[in-house]
Amino acid sequence: MRSWQFSNFYFFYFSTIGILVPYWSLYLQHLGFTPNQIGELVAILVLTKLVAPNIWAAVADRITLSSGSSHQILKFATGFALLIFCAMFLISTNEASAGSWPLDRFWSVALITLGYSIFWNASLPQVEALTLNHLGSQRMRYGSIRLWGSIGFIVTTLALGYGLDAGGPEIILPAAALSFAAMFAASFFLTGKTASKPIDRTRIAWRLLLNRRIIIILVLCTLMQASHAPFYTFFSIYLEQYGYSKAHIGWLWSVGVVFEILVFMTAYRLLRQYRLISLLTFTFFIAAIRWCLVAAFPERPLIMLGSQMLHAITYGLYHCVMIQLIDQFFQGRYQIRGQALYSSVSFGIGGALGSVVSGYAWVAYGANTVYLGAGLLMFLATLLSMLLVIRKPEQLPIRTL
Repeated sequence: MRSWQFSNFYFFYFSTIGILVPYWSLYLQHLGFTPNQIGELVAILVLTKLVAPNIWAAVADRITLSSGSSHQILKFATGFALLIFCAMFLISTNEASAGSWPLDRFWSVALITLGYSIFWNASLPQVEALTLNHLGSQRMRYGSIRLWGSIGFIVTTLALGYGLDAGGPEIILPAAALSFAAMFAASFFLTGKTASKPIDRTRIAWRLLLNRRIIIILVLCTLMQASHAPFYTFFSIYLEQYGYSKAHIGWLWSVGVVFEILVFMTAYRLLRQYRLISLLTFTFFIAAIRWCLVAAFPERPLIMLGSQMLHAITYGLYHCVMIQLIDQFFQGRYQIRGQALYSSVSFGIGGALGSVVSGYAWVAYGANTVYLGAGLLMFLATLLSMLLVIRKPEQLPIRTL
């Protein structure tokens, strides 16, 4: 199978993220929600990553056992994600807020968010596993496929940034629905088989839960995602408060992803040259610097530009390292389980807690303090990574499974 089919899905999956991450908080603000409520709603979107990927991974395991392939579930998941998301159109009208809808607007958005994100979050871990299995011995070239997701993010973010200046936040909802539909269509082009190997489920579960090295790395990744939560949830609102236009906000988001693409194109060289855990520690340190810059100099466009360039390290390199680590920890039929665990623990727990805490801290202490706290959190993660992660943590007994 040719790699363009994976690149195609990554493009539209991250096009959707290119709408929801930079602009969804602006849309929620447009609907009249407070920072506390916005943080809680974004937390629901992220918190489903704690449960949904593991549930769908278990379903995919059963499908893999019977047919040797689990890609069919992507059509089901992306289709229902699109269907449930479209319910947002029913509550975005003035009539809904006036009382004709059976629930108030907050709980309506919360339930719809819970519904579509349960299905949406089923997609990425499975595609990651399918992609790595497709690459085989060329796994280090994962970034050359994944970069198309970053390109999709850039195209969507820039286009919607200019669109918002012209048409207002009302266009965010239809743009997101269109992106969900494109992702659903792209799922029909994906084929392929997930590696299959009969393994004792109980033995793997206990070895995983009791493995000190994996636990430490997952805790550190949880801290990493918690520090990113105020960025993903409030960065556009933060910039808007300091006078940035929607187009400028779109450019700043896109600059970060452009540099992320450069890392994806060259990461395989770094991954071969340096220890994975050393690279991971480096990404934590750069994240600490990045959030401190965002906290201290929001009115300086050039410094904000520089902080966005660091996204290449704090997301691009970090993600490439973690994908390789998880791929080494979980092999055979448990590739999807491993990717789901990484997604659910770090993005789910870390992202959800970070979103809720940053929302309340935003009101209580101010935006700058929130980003400063994120920076201090990553300085702590850097120290923990240097002190607690023992030598060569990527070489685990579970690797042989």
